[in-house]
Amino acid sequence: MSARRFALLAALALFVAFISANVVANSWFRSWRIDLTENHLYSLSPGTKRTLDELSEPVQLTLYYSRDAAAVSPQLQAYAGRVREMLQTFQARSHGKVRFVEVDVEAFSEAEDDAVAAGIQPIRLSENSDPIYLGLTGANSIDDRVGIPSLDPSREAFLEYEITRLIYELENPEKTSVALITSLPLNPAAPGTQSAFAAELGRLMDVTVLTPDFTEIPDVDVLAIIHPGQLTQAQLYAIDQFILRKGRAFIALDPASLMAEQTASFNPMNPAPPAPSGSTLEPLLSAWGVTMAPTVVLDLENALDVSTQDPNGQPTTAPQPLFFEVPAAQLDRDDLMTAWLQRGVNFGLAGGFTWREDGLEVQSLIRTSGRTMRMPAAEALARPSPYDVLRMWPQTGGRIETVAIHLSGDLPTAFPQGRPAEEPAPAPEAGAAAAPPPAPPAQPAAQPLTRSASPAQIVLVADADFLADDFYIDPRSGAAGADNASFALNAIDVLGGSDALVSLRSRAPSLRRMALVEEMERDAARRIQRRQEELQGELSDTEARLAQLQARGHGSGFFSGELGAELTPEENAEIERFRARVLEVRSELRQTERNLRGDIERLEALVVFINVWLGPLLVACAGLFLFWRRQRRGRARA
Repeated sequence: MSARRFALLAALALFVAFISANVVANSWFRSWRIDLTENHLYSLSPGTKRTLDELSEPVQLTLYYSRDAAAVSPQLQAYAGRVREMLQTFQARSHGKVRFVEVDVEAFSEAEDDAVAAGIQPIRLSENSDPIYLGLTGANSIDDRVGIPSLDPSREAFLEYEITRLIYELENPEKTSVALITSLPLNPAAPGTQSAFAAELGRLMDVTVLTPDFTEIPDVDVLAIIHPGQLTQAQLYAIDQFILRKGRAFIALDPASLMAEQTASFNPMNPAPPAPSGSTLEPLLSAWGVTMAPTVVLDLENALDVSTQDPNGQPTTAPQPLFFEVPAAQLDRDDLMTAWLQRGVNFGLAGGFTWREDGLEVQSLIRTSGRTMRMPAAEALARPSPYDVLRMWPQTGGRIETVAIHLSGDLPTAFPQGRPAEEPAPAPEAGAAAAPPPAPPAQPAAQPLTRSASPAQIVLVADADFLADDFYIDPRSGAAGADNASFALNAIDVLGGSDALVSLRSRAPSLRRMALVEEMERDAARRIQRRQEELQGELSDTEARLAQLQARGHGSGFFSGELGAELTPEENAEIERFRARVLEVRSELRQTERNLRGDIERLEALVVFINVWLGPLLVACAGLFLFWRRQRRGRARA
């Protein structure tokens, strides 16, 4: 066989092998991927992998996306590509349990009718533009359907959680079950007027309100404790064992509850004891290494305005540090319970948490500013006026206080000696019939736990009044002005998911920041602002000089209101000088903007050269060097 024919056959064999290898890899090793991105954009979290591994039936995910309509928005196109890649990663990792379908939605088409029927909400970039659909629906084998009406690019950090949550809801379509312990009027099933939080809690979840004399806690997904009454040792033990066994609890305690004060005399004929003004959960908190002192936190920097009287007795409004807002910027932006909140959370007579570092993971969800002080709970309940509070405010000191925390890890029991002894029943009155003997237990008690059966997830809030309508509901419109209820519902909803869902966190966005370009833009903006401020100062000087001319009698009277008066030579000269200065400064500002664009273009050219051309040039240079070296050695041997 000639060398030429052998080379052709070898090339043909290599080509066939290359095609075959790609077909085999695409069929057999489709789920094998290597993610070399810095933020691991194409790697799923362990919680997502666990959710996919536990699927018992196939799930179909349908992405509705308007390709042509979204062409005018590069940002939306990039995000749609990110969603598509994430869904393909889910499909590849699920071993056939997740099927991904994309539907291109065009205006006035059957696909648009299907998208609308599926609840997908369109986006319009302008009044006359075509609607852009970008939403996701999921269906299981029995045709249960859930969906995400609109995939928002601003929520990219939570894209993996939203998709995983959708799959989890298809696998577990039942509502989250919640057992509620509270001494406040927050019963979703109670007749009459309900608070907005209670009504929403009852609508979204299956709530069981425990009676004040409960002794056991049912097997529910989440235990919610909101300002409990006086709990017995047996009740505290039941709570302790539930948290060790189930590990999911939302707990809102309060050192000084205004809601409890208001409801104490609401129904004097009610035989139930009034709710205490302060609540605690000892000895459970101490066992968890958490402390909430019986004092109230005041925040001066974020104080809310209240109606009051000034020192002269006149009605006015003033900031009241007893009631404060925690802005959205001060919420934890990584935890799923607070990261989506955009309006902040309002608190009133709230406490603060401290904790020990003893192996448990504690994450601060909500924190105050640094301009704070503490006040005894009884003194805070007396409601001192804002002016009284300011008079007692210390000149120095203050610290950032933590109002809400996310506690996770293996917890120890607060009852190492086991179940507490039964509290003796009250002695019967003289002449009264003897009480019947207690009924035997229906089933033997479960083996008591001394440590968590699985890592616990607990949200602790040092305030219960933040769930009252007065703190976040606009009385005129009935709309929420802050994210008080959203925070509590988010927390309970996340806790109600599987361990895999609770373990998920926000992820880094796919679009990385151009730190150097942003610094160049900030520097140019500072220079532009500085020159504009100088020009504004010169305008003020010019107006002052014109006023001086008027005062000395050298003015025309035009600037005093005589519109028909002619400007004097001095006024004309001053105005012309200022106009020339305006043109000069504007030219400088335009030059600054041109320089900025030029610097960015040069940086872009350098980046393109390094990423596109430098590699091939280095390879070509290396090849030329090797060729030259081989030629030189050949000549030397000759």
